[in-house]
Amino acid sequence: MTNRPRSENTYSKGHPKKRNQLKSYYSALKTLISEALYLSKTYAPVDVFYSLFSTFHQRRDLPRKYRTKSDAFEQTKLGLTLSNDWFSSNIPFWLFVIDKYGLQSGDVKVLEIGSWEGLSSYFILYEMPSAHLTCVDTWEGADEHKDGTADSATIFSQIEQNFDKNLSSFSYRLSKHKGTSLSFFTKSNIRNHYDFVYIDGSHHCDDVLLDAIKSFEMLKVGGIMVFDDYL
Repeated sequence: MTNRPRSENTYSKGHPKKRNQLKSYYSALKTLISEALYLSKTYAPVDVFYSLFSTFHQRRDLPRKYRTKSDAFEQTKLGLTLSNDWFSSNIPFWLFVIDKYGLQSGDVKVLEIGSWEGLSSYFILYEMPSAHLTCVDTWEGADEHKDGTADSATIFSQIEQNFDKNLSSFSYRLSKHKGTSLSFFTKSNIRNHYDFVYIDGSHHCDDVLLDAIKSFEMLKVGGIMVFDDYL
């Protein structure tokens, strides 16, 4: 004979998938509300709000859709020398963009502003096997890395060495510009060249605006531009 409490407990254990789905949904909803409040506070244009809300289900579902490929890259990542990982949470969304726009094939030219130890750089060259990547970085860290909370002096001395080591197997598809993004834009002065641009350099508003404008000039019509830390 089974009493009522035992029956309820058995029912609960029998539906872990449903509980996980609800938990995932409410977590995504909480994030959505937080992001919407931030956009409101910063006077974001209406089309940004539309994009945020219209992609809610997509952003919730993509991590599950690309879990297998994400997990595979997590294993590959174990072979890299890394002191931080600020990129891996983006992987499902990048995989979606790569699939949607067919970036895994063809002569794809990519510009990355801000490369750090090369995790995102490695991912680009790993997932886009015909791409050529141009990396721009001072390899000295930005202000948020110099306050003593993100990294130590020992790590700073190894940043560029780690980048070079991590990307050594892709050296034939990699161009490296050591310096500020402004120095790169001044020296390059090219237009309509890149298919994909990733901006994750200095987070000062004037620098981000400069990176956005100058990179957009270098981006092909129909090209893709991705900003890290948009919110």
